[in-house]
Amino acid sequence: MCEYLHTNIIAGANAILPAHTVGNDHTPRLPKDLETLIQHYRFLNRVLHSVKLLRKYPHTFSSFHDHKWSGYLIRLNNIFNLYNSTFSPIPVLPSTLFSCRADNFNNLLHTLSHASKLLRGLHLLKEKEFQDSSIKAHLESRDQNFDTDISSFINSALSRSCRHIVLDHVFIDHPTTLQLLTDPKDVSVAVTNHFQHAVSIRSSPPTHISALPDRWRSEYSPMNTVSPDIYSSLLSPPSLEEWLSTVSSMPNDKAPGPSMITYEMLKHLGPTTNSLLLSLIRKYFASADIPDLW
Repeated sequence: MCEYLHTNIIAGANAILPAHTVGNDHTPRLPKDLETLIQHYRFLNRVLHSVKLLRKYPHTFSSFHDHKWSGYLIRLNNIFNLYNSTFSPIPVLPSTLFSCRADNFNNLLHTLSHASKLLRGLHLLKEKEFQDSSIKAHLESRDQNFDTDISSFINSALSRSCRHIVLDHVFIDHPTTLQLLTDPKDVSVAVTNHFQHAVSIRSSPPTHISALPDRWRSEYSPMNTVSPDIYSSLLSPPSLEEWLSTVSSMPNDKAPGPSMITYEMLKHLGPTTNSLLLSLIRKYFASADIPDLW
């Protein structure tokens, strides 16, 4: 029954509830050659877009376009020569845009489009290689930290940054002699001495509450205003109202457990499924036998 209910909850949620993909938003720093490749690819696409506009609106052509093309031509040829292993053979571009008006820029557009696709493919390949190498380097670093620096390993595994405080001076409030320490060695000794002797360590723990200091005795003594009867219903099976109230109070957008059932899925259950699920919960609660699936 548990497996049947679990399967139907997951299937119903996948069919009805909206879903979105979440992931790590960390963007690693790109190597210089990949950044350069991306810049060249974007530049090539800008030139391609300009040529497309000229083909669509040929009446807008002027000497200004030829003047800009002279600068574009130098950079495009540099790009083709830089990645000559990708562009084989290297595309031949016209010296002026005026000569391209005869075929309405079709030949130039085809050449630039093909070059853009090749550069795009190279970009994706280099980006994938960089991602793979970055993942491998981080895994190797984490494995090394596991052997040599367990603290760094834990921080890395939990994506936790190192936080610390700086103690650069200590003021000693002595009854007769006030003292301000600024020397790093003196500060270190004073701080160590403080934390070693601030709280006295007893050889054995107290055997009764009455042996505790006054400030702790009041904290650990039973409160007369609290009735012991409040604990009598702790092991009572939950009612339907308690179950629905608990589910509705749960936050959204939380990662599911091993069952892969989220709070949103439980909130959208119908009355029949809710009753069936509550019956199972009561049964497992009473028998103290929690399914492995949960």
